Amino acid sequence: MIDAYTHLDMSVGDPIDDLTLRMDAAQIDRALIVETWGKDNRACLENLIASPSPRFRVALCFRPEEGGLSTEILHLEMVGALRIRASDIQNLGPLAKTLASSGKWLLPHAVSGIRELKEELLPLAARYPGLRIYLPHLGWPRLDRKDDEDWLESLTVLSGLPNLIVGISAIAHFSQQAFPHEDMETFAAHLRENFGPYSLVAGSDYPLFEKDKYSLYMKLAENWIHGDGEGNSRLEASLFS
Repeated sequence: MIDAYTHLDMSVGDPIDDLTLRMDAAQIDRALIVETWGKDNRACLENLIASPSPRFRVALCFRPEEGGLSTEILHLEMVGALRIRASDIQNLGPLAKTLASSGKWLLPHAVSGIRELKEELLPLAARYPGLRIYLPHLGWPRLDRKDDEDWLESLTVLSGLPNLIVGISAIAHFSQQAFPHEDMETFAAHLRENFGPYSLVAGSDYPLFEKDKYSLYMKLAENWIHGDGEGNSRLEASLFS
């Protein structure tokens, strides 16, 4: 099983060791570690890239204001995804073609909601039909603590893209209730109905919740995807082939 979306706890002495111990306790085999916009975990990710681990892949942030990233970095085995703001998708340039040809994942961030992101993704996917897109955080079902009225329609449209998957992650961030966040289960059920369980992935969003509940959050997300069964996502197969 993969933790398909995690950061690192930079408040501890060894963030990679901390995550590894939590993964072991939760019986999580692998993880995609996502760079933060604030770059606080960037040095740790660069160390992983320099000294590859079979248990991890990393997602690096695309920042056009800093010159973006070289196309060569997307060919590195440890780099599995490129994190990007919806407003920056049009600035991808040659990286879009490299992403599509390399089989790496575009990991968009919808700060203004799913409708804006949908409008950016559809023409990009039409131009690069082989591009793999990984939409995290249940597709941002709420904005400013209110249900996003564009969420269901936008996700239904996006479900027509053959190379798009959705992550069940950041559950605590969007929920208005305490764990086990029953108000979020309806959103997960809609995603399962539209995408099917093998186009959904479970992510923790660690450490942005009660950290001692790491295992519980992973089990909750996995149960919403597969019920009592188990399965491997297309994301895990591509990242760790």
